[in-house]
Amino acid sequence: MPSPFAFPGDFRRLWIGQTISAFGDKVSRIALPTVALLGVGGTAWDVGLLAALRFVPFVLLGSVAGVWVDRVSYRRTMILADIGRLVAMGSVPVAYLFDAVTLGHLFVVAGVVGVLTVFFEVAAQSFLPTLAGTDGIVAGNERLQTSRAVAEVGGAAAAGGLMQFLGAALAILADALSFLASLVSLLLMRHREPAAIKPDKPRSALKEAKEGLAMLLSDARLRNLMFASTTVNLGVATANTLVLVFAYDHAKLSPGAVGLAFAIGTAGLILGAVSAGAIARGLTLGRTLAMSIFVTGLGFLVLPVGGQGLAMTTLVVSQFLIGFADSVFNILVLSLVQRITPPEMMGRVNGTALSVVFGTGTLGGVAGGLVGTVVGVLPGLVLASAVICCGAAFVLVEPLRTVRDAANEPVASSANPPQRTPGVRP
Repeated sequence: MPSPFAFPGDFRRLWIGQTISAFGDKVSRIALPTVALLGVGGTAWDVGLLAALRFVPFVLLGSVAGVWVDRVSYRRTMILADIGRLVAMGSVPVAYLFDAVTLGHLFVVAGVVGVLTVFFEVAAQSFLPTLAGTDGIVAGNERLQTSRAVAEVGGAAAAGGLMQFLGAALAILADALSFLASLVSLLLMRHREPAAIKPDKPRSALKEAKEGLAMLLSDARLRNLMFASTTVNLGVATANTLVLVFAYDHAKLSPGAVGLAFAIGTAGLILGAVSAGAIARGLTLGRTLAMSIFVTGLGFLVLPVGGQGLAMTTLVVSQFLIGFADSVFNILVLSLVQRITPPEMMGRVNGTALSVVFGTGTLGGVAGGLVGTVVGVLPGLVLASAVICCGAAFVLVEPLRTVRDAANEPVASSANPPQRTPGVRP
């Protein structure tokens, strides 16, 4: 189970709101492309574009969002983002009732939600240390990751039931309502952030964004975490592109069998989420990160090693190992970043890191297609596994090698004069 750390009330409100929102997000990720395909005559290209509109904004706007949230209240940013996402998602079932849903409308919805989600996620990651307290960062991330993992399974089941009884368009109402739940949780928070000090001279947003990247590169711990994450994400994105090709073309599995394997494998996500902190306390942070990287590589490697006869078994094992390692790695990396980043730089560091992560993922997706075409699916999976394992080199050297526990690493102090002064902010 997640750490029994006694969370402050405001973190519990955030956690409840985000748990509900995670279920709603899973519903819309299935229902929105279903509307495109079955409701308005969309194609596979349209479905791919809908997906791209939800993650490409992280690549393009992560640093911009970081600058914004460092200038503006985290809570206010999250409230505005939830209102916008509520309206955007809610417009789909409303348009359906008037028989007015179009592909263009769906693209706009996906794009708006994608952009606002960038700002929400950067603000939420930056806000967590304040809400959970420095001693609760790891435990807080464990709890949030556990909710997301459970939502992967429960949300998919909910999506299927809602689409069956209400239709795909009306099922999207569940996601709109989940944003409402998140909004209510934010409005009920008692914490108010200090008012930001207005600089004597206007500051360039580009200069502030560069400061976020400079912070990532100047601190050896942050720099090595970024290099490790970039390497791992490149390999994972490459391999993920090949997994379904392996399952359908090489292993000849049915869609139902593939879906079942992915559902069973999700148990790994949950196990990793609830045990990340305990594992790190036993092995030290650097060793735990290295372990999670090697397990991820192993998760993809078992697919070609298992062969066609054991394809279903190896796919389940693969997804379990990858889910487990992914939860452990993400929780510990995010927790350490949140603990050692100076408060006034939190948004820019998180935003820049998200841009790098999603950018690498996009590149890996393209690389997966090229690798699969040039060398084949099975050799491609082996190559991707090797790339993933190379990421361990960055966490097994100083200074990460000697970091025992993200929860006990010294808390960052402000690198610059405080950017906020006491005051109440709505």
